[in-house]
Amino acid sequence: MKTPVIAYPQSSRIVAALLTTISRGSLLVLLTLLMFFETRLSNQLRLLRVFSIFCLAPGIAAWLVERAFAATAMIRGGALVLQRRGQRIEIPCNAIDRVVPWVLPLPAGGVWLRLKSGRRFHYGLQVPDPIAVIEALADAGAPEHVRAASQHPAALYARSRNTTSRRWYHPVLKFLVFALVPALPLFRLHQWVAYGDTFGEYYSYGLKAYLLGFGIYWVGFTIDLVLYAAALRAVAETMVFAAAYVAPSRVAAVRRAAETADRILYYGGVPALLIRLFLSS
Repeated sequence: MKTPVIAYPQSSRIVAALLTTISRGSLLVLLTLLMFFETRLSNQLRLLRVFSIFCLAPGIAAWLVERAFAATAMIRGGALVLQRRGQRIEIPCNAIDRVVPWVLPLPAGGVWLRLKSGRRFHYGLQVPDPIAVIEALADAGAPEHVRAASQHPAALYARSRNTTSRRWYHPVLKFLVFALVPALPLFRLHQWVAYGDTFGEYYSYGLKAYLLGFGIYWVGFTIDLVLYAAALRAVAETMVFAAAYVAPSRVAAVRRAAETADRILYYGGVPALLIRLFLSS
């Protein structure tokens, strides 16, 4: 076994979890404010500023904390080896008494290791698939009862998330590129209403003003899509997390259904709303 891990001291994991909670929770709060309350966030520049402070900045900070404790875990000669910058830690697998999955998957899924000495290993391990780690430890010499942790709902939930792999460019396509779907036609409509032509602002004020106006539209719709996706993701993850505790054998099926519904509502819902808007105008 060889897998990337984040080896958090407890205090650092708490910091990363808080930053992640603030970042993701602020998305839902911001969406609620926009939908149900009268605010000044209809101004695109003000919305961008609030989004950057409460959503983007904590998310970047959480990522930086994660990178600071990035490591590689592997099984070598019956021992769990953690390798990170300037540090190598080896734990004999037969010295591990229990593996305890994180009940709250924050900032993501992970495990604590309980040693036969009665102490808990100093680092909590954030791993893509806790079940794979549990099974590898048991195969390498950890007590057989360690395998029972692979049936823990938190471990099942984390494994289901690990099946939905995403590459680095996925957010770019999902948000920045897909935001052009509503941004282009609605910006053109704005140009006709405000200036009487598709390039009215360009003819009146020049290319810089025209591109700046389009950029503000584009960024605004990108933020709208991020908020919409956050709401869909919150519903999907809540369903899967609940299934892990209520119906553990159905977690994979619930995950597939939730991911499918999420894609349909996201990639189908936005064009549908856009078409409805033009038909009703």
